[in-house]
Amino acid sequence: MKVELQDPLIGMVEFVPTIERLLYGVSTVEVYLESEVERLNGRRVLVLAPRSLQSQPSLQRVSAILGKRLATTFSAAFEHVSLDAVIQAVAAARRCNADLIVAVGGGSVIDAAKALRTCLGAGLETPARLRSFMERREPLTSRLIPQLSIPTTLSGSEYTRSFSATDFQAGVKLSYTASAVAGKVIIYDPMMTMSTPMTLWLSSGVMAINHAVEVLCSSAPHLFGDAIKVRALSTLLSYLPRTMQRANDLQARLHCQIASWLADHSPLRTPAFKSVAAALPSHALAYELAALCRLPYGLIACLTLPAALRWMAARDAGAVTRQAWLARALTIASPDSPDTTASKELIEGLEGLISQLGLPCRFSAVNVSREHLQTVASRFVARAGSLIAGERATEDQVLSLLENAL
Repeated sequence: MKVELQDPLIGMVEFVPTIERLLYGVSTVEVYLESEVERLNGRRVLVLAPRSLQSQPSLQRVSAILGKRLATTFSAAFEHVSLDAVIQAVAAARRCNADLIVAVGGGSVIDAAKALRTCLGAGLETPARLRSFMERREPLTSRLIPQLSIPTTLSGSEYTRSFSATDFQAGVKLSYTASAVAGKVIIYDPMMTMSTPMTLWLSSGVMAINHAVEVLCSSAPHLFGDAIKVRALSTLLSYLPRTMQRANDLQARLHCQIASWLADHSPLRTPAFKSVAAALPSHALAYELAALCRLPYGLIACLTLPAALRWMAARDAGAVTRQAWLARALTIASPDSPDTTASKELIEGLEGLISQLGLPCRFSAVNVSREHLQTVASRFVARAGSLIAGERATEDQVLSLLENAL
């Protein structure tokens, strides 16, 4: 990974079209959901949720507030968003002629809602047609019905302009990006996270940390982007362990929710001028690890973030400099520590946090063998994946990175 260091006072802030409103605070679902649905002209609302929430008070709260506007609730197993599950949800939306989607759940549910709306707008009625649409990156020519997202994890899908979906038979995970895909409203209500299993909550928090750390360490210094990411990381490093120690601490949960948004600071992009798009190894490898090993994204981040940082540091002095800068900014390393020492302390600090949260740092802990990783490497190379900006990865490169977490 080659990190080009340059003057942080030369850069750009780009605003991209994503959400219209972000509403946050304890009980904001009661305060704002009804008025936001009214503002979005929702008359026939489809609520999309995971099966795990079917009997939970959080989903019952949403249904009660929607009242007569609730056309139907569609629940399914949405992990990694299978093409089949999306098409089943599309059929439910067509049956009730839905004009608004309220997604309640983690990143997979929110991605499924984006995929559902895309299918409705593009007239996609089969898994094969959806896969073809995503593979060919076909343009959206019709306006999509709006989406309101109520996240229950810290994965961050609620603010992006993209979604992923998986063909499990082929072991392939696909992605699609378009501004129209973005939802209109996010409601961060920590009350809605109370039924989220602790392992899922904490690992999704590591995923948010991954969003900030890997992008910062793989990019040139940026006055705005660095400041926002450091604030997000300081908050997550402080409050995520607190939510494990005191599960009912709603303020700590809310701090984590806001920090997860700041970690990627959508809808801001903060590229340097004349910069090459950074390769993000941990993010890139998540597609194969999800589709082939059925690992949740949060656990993938736990396994690959330290490994990717260690791999980058061994190959690029610029990456070491950025890692060291971040370690000092987070007070993980002392201000006068050498770059190599500070870089090592950052990686060890993140591994220590993951272990403190009771999450795995090694593939062996989730029953993924070197043979599995060989398949991951082969598929990654076959789709021309990149670990170094501007270069196609080799199988040896992928394995050498993943072996850091064996």
